[in-house]
Amino acid sequence: MQEEKLMSKEELIELLKELDVPVSEGPPKDDNIEENERINFWDYNWEDLMASGENYNTIVTYQISIIANKPRSATLLKAKKKFNDKGYHPRIQHEHLIEQRRVHSFFSIDVLENIEVLENV
Repeated sequence: MQEEKLMSKEELIELLKELDVPVSEGPPKDDNIEENERINFWDYNWEDLMASGENYNTIVTYQISIIANKPRSATLLKAKKKFNDKGYHPRIQHEHLIEQRRVHSFFSIDVLENIEVLENV
């Protein structure tokens, strides 16, 4: 089995910010809710690393959600290319938010993180 190289959370955030749309960890910020395109991401799975260095102790799975006014939005296509260029090939799913007349595209990414570092506590 080939070992997969994982990006860090910092690298993930940097990649998402390069897309030049509002990015929020967790729920969208009130002033971003009506943007044509936006990205939200959050963690939903932690897996302990039993043999790790001092920098990382967990593989954390994040959902990356891209909300747009149309399918195959520019942000979604740029995100796909950026992840592909880094060697990640996520399975991207889509749902239509009928009442909001929006498209929600989403996928998961595993990253290395030290969850024991307290941030904003």
